[in-house]
Amino acid sequence: MPLIDILKEAVSREASDVLIIAGLPVSYKVNGRIDRVGERLFPDHTQALSEELYDLAKRSMDRFLETGDDDFSFSIVGLSRFRASVMKQRGSLAAVIRIVRFDLPNPADIHIPETVLNIASMKKGMVLVTGAAGSGKSTTLACVIDRINQTRNAHVITLEDPIEYLHHHQKSVV
Repeated sequence: MPLIDILKEAVSREASDVLIIAGLPVSYKVNGRIDRVGERLFPDHTQALSEELYDLAKRSMDRFLETGDDDFSFSIVGLSRFRASVMKQRGSLAAVIRIVRFDLPNPADIHIPETVLNIASMKKGMVLVTGAAGSGKSTTLACVIDRINQTRNAHVITLEDPIEYLHHHQKSVV
């Protein structure tokens, strides 16, 4: 199956991640559960899907070839944004692709407490947001930045690699 079809399926399933790993079928993480779909992938499949991933992202594989892993984000117009991690696993290429919606979720819908969002009113200090992969750190921070952007006239600088959520300038410049 072409990678674009895999990504379309992930978005339609409302998956958070797609896992492309030799020895397993393409897998979609939906509501914390991994659903395996189709036939088992072999190393030549994961190699081809990884190359297709780089083509879709319009990105060179040079960094991956130099370091053995690579993280980047890209978007497909009309579908979604994606954050990809490509690595070698047991001698073959593997990829984990996070689906990042174009729009931020409503913080109340994903149960971000108002006390967390009130961090947006802080003007001094440092806040650490920690947690396991997939626990919502990036989304929480994006919601806090969105709150700043909606309520304050400020210059917000974020340090992200890769960039996950894109913020349009509102009251603030992000």
